[in-house]
Amino acid sequence: NILKSEVSTILNVSINYECDKLQNLPLENLPPVLKLAATLLAFTSVFTLPSDQNVVILARCLEDTDIFKYIDTSVLLKKILAVKLELPSCLLETLANELTRHL
Repeated sequence: NILKSEVSTILNVSINYECDKLQNLPLENLPPVLKLAATLLAFTSVFTLPSDQNVVILARCLEDTDIFKYIDTSVLLKKILAVKLELPSCLLETLANELTRHL
């Protein structure tokens, strides 16, 4: 429950973080806790500084992530769809796959 509240808080706080530093990491192969942290950073980056690069990094982070166990997916989807950027198909496909895995 503590992790759920912390994740929800992080996703609602405006943190300016440019996630280009995550680009060179093997995001798809990180241990679960590091992957969760990278995913949270990528989400905050997309929400505060939307760019194509940040969205692609987020899509990479979302593959096989456990973040959907800890957050309200409807709130997250609203925030993602409100991003003022055309979302690439790689992100939408990854989101759909991961959301159906955790429903």
